[in-house]
Amino acid sequence: MFINATHIFGSPDDMKLRSSMTLFSCVPASDTIFAEVLFKYFKGEKDPQTLALLK
Repeated sequence: MFINATHIFGSPDDMKLRSSMTLFSCVPASDTIFAEVLFKYFKGEKDPQTLALLK
């Protein structure tokens, strides 16, 4: 069974977690834990809105 962040945190905290993990995973030489959280709870999908803001 896939458990996503919404099951654990509810909304909107699940969106905050995804956005934060996306942001921190984009930092050069960042710890792999940020990408691991994205893979575990969001099937590895980064937050598109956060990515758009980074451009």
